[in-house]
Amino acid sequence: MSPRRPRSTDTNAWFPAIAAGLVLALVVGIGIFVGGNGTDVDADAPTTDATTAGEAIPETPEGIVNPVTTTTADQPPSAAPLAAPLSLGSAGDDVRRVQERLTELGFQPGPADGQFGAGTQQAVWAFKKLIGTLQWEDFAARNDQTIVTEEVWQQMADPNVRFLPRRPGSGTHVEVYLPQQVMAVFRDDEPIFIAHISSGELDSDGKPATFCETATYDTDEYGSPYPEPVTKQVCAESKSPGGVFKFNRSYDGQRVSPLGGMKNPWYFNYGIAIHGAQNVPTQPASHGCIRISNSLADVFPDLVERGNRVYVWGHDGKEPEQYSERESLPSFNRPDPNATTTTSTTTTTTPPSTTAAPTTTTAPTKVTPTTVATTTPPTPTATTTTTIAP
Repeated sequence: MSPRRPRSTDTNAWFPAIAAGLVLALVVGIGIFVGGNGTDVDADAPTTDATTAGEAIPETPEGIVNPVTTTTADQPPSAAPLAAPLSLGSAGDDVRRVQERLTELGFQPGPADGQFGAGTQQAVWAFKKLIGTLQWEDFAARNDQTIVTEEVWQQMADPNVRFLPRRPGSGTHVEVYLPQQVMAVFRDDEPIFIAHISSGELDSDGKPATFCETATYDTDEYGSPYPEPVTKQVCAESKSPGGVFKFNRSYDGQRVSPLGGMKNPWYFNYGIAIHGAQNVPTQPASHGCIRISNSLADVFPDLVERGNRVYVWGHDGKEPEQYSERESLPSFNRPDPNATTTTSTTTTTTPPSTTAAPTTTTAPTKVTPTTVATTTPPTPTATTTTTIAP
């Protein structure tokens, strides 16, 4: 054992240690204040199966910034120019080139058949929102939503353009960006599925809109069948919560829930699922689920599996790890206070609403951190770059 060093009598020697201690205390205090510990849930509220390991907000990897235009006036074009701007209804070799390039980048325009249809339209929407970091409100207000101009085409064709995950790592995970109404599936940090989405409807204040509708159930909230289908008048909020979750169950085919149809749903937060829908507009319009087109719902289920993580960035600018357990809960159906009658019907539907109260057998695995990094990486300014992340 080495001899103990004599204690210094120079008080200046203590300053670094004291300063370090103060900084540590400040860091811990800020972390608790900002992130919470995920325990502020009402006693009567359903709870998620949260982990206790805790997880900090990952720092943004060096060199990864928000999408920006990578082709400037001083750079030569990356590809042969288009004969004319393209839009819904266009056809020909130029459309085929756009479809092929979108597919290379991870978007889902459908087959490269040279026909600018709905699949290509939504893939262009997703690309333009990510490359321009456009909030859905700004994008929905534009007159050039679907038009592929020469500038947009050169952005697509740039060989240095890539979309990288905000949560890099091996394996498969999903990232949902509610502000842009876009989602992406990453496998070993490569985008294999990027799609336009429509999430929970918002009111004029940007909060989840309240709805009251008539819903028909053929089972109770525990999955036990009723002797006859029951019609209930219910209300809830169209809430798509932010947070970190895991896929916990799925269904094949068309599901007719009490509040509407769903194709091939993959559930990750009680009754909230990523599923196919006939209507996927440019604005949030669902009851809380993440809608993708029916054609994409034929592809998506085979790309993920139970236990894959789902990171959801909310409209309020928080990181997924910053949401408390309560904040990450969906809005559960409640009786309509203005309802006058409850009737039975012969119409049959499949299990509970996408917003119905959960059961103990279908509770999702939500990853709720116990510690949060003291700072969230600031949103970088738009600069010319050759590496792009959503």
